[in-house]
Amino acid sequence: MQVTHIEYQSCNASTPISTHTTGNDSIMITAHGHHFFLCGVPGHCQSGQKVDINVPRTSLAPTPLVSPTPNATAPVPSLNSSASPLYALVSLLGKLGLSMAFFAAFVSSFA
Repeated sequence: MQVTHIEYQSCNASTPISTHTTGNDSIMITAHGHHFFLCGVPGHCQSGQKVDINVPRTSLAPTPLVSPTPNATAPVPSLNSSASPLYALVSLLGKLGLSMAFFAAFVSSFA
């Protein structure tokens, strides 16, 4: 679930901004800044199942390290996953969701 910064700090899941309960949820983050998420199962947040995602205000396009010479051809940016922090963020969210799904399945087997 998505929560405010104060709720994130105190692991308070009583008034979330949004909830995601399928275990296979996708979350589109369209604004820069911090976005706080935590697990609403009692005790999970206190055990560390929470994440603060900070989307920087800067452009996601890679910045060249060296100025091109007048006769040089500009390199074509690669679209691989290491070229953009957005791909890394999507990968991180996928791994976090997968981890939480496995943990929820494990915990529910004891109920």
